[in-house]
Amino acid sequence: MNVVLVGAGGHAKAICEAISAAGGSVSAYVAPEPAAWLTARHIAEDAAANPDDGEAVLGIGGVEPEALARRLALLDQYLERGFAASPVRHQAAQVSPSAVLEPGVVVLAGAVVQPDARIGRGAIINSNALVEHDSSIGAGSHVAPGAIVLGDAWVGDCCMIGAGAVVLQGARVPDRTLVRATRLFGGAA
Repeated sequence: MNVVLVGAGGHAKAICEAISAAGGSVSAYVAPEPAAWLTARHIAEDAAANPDDGEAVLGIGGVEPEALARRLALLDQYLERGFAASPVRHQAAQVSPSAVLEPGVVVLAGAVVQPDARIGRGAIINSNALVEHDSSIGAGSHVAPGAIVLGDAWVGDCCMIGAGAVVLQGARVPDRTLVRATRLFGGAA
């Protein structure tokens, strides 16, 4: 799979690793400034990217619901321009064959997506996150590293489930909600 990577920050590095491990390659990347770590062709503006260069993959992350909504809107703009956006799944992730991954989904290393889970358009299931059976993750949402969404839970659109947070079985998380990370130590109080 040839890919046009949208964004070139730290999150994009994990995306590139997943693409490479699956046998794909980044043909071009879109970022305001060139990234020293990328060797693909640099494109400075979204409008200059072309679907002939490959499928669009968002290499930008987001923490706050507003940033996740902007990220989802950007994916939708690429889709409207005719880009394909197949899900990206790291080879070290485990995804049940009965799980549904919509366009633009990213599942990173160590993540587990269990049977009959549904991951909405443009969502991120980050490193070592767990989405249990029959759960639904809304479009544009981000399940951060180590977060757990238990069985039959429903997470709305553009939500952030913070690192180490747990969404209990059957719980409902409204659209654009920030579920804060679990902090065990470190950082300012």
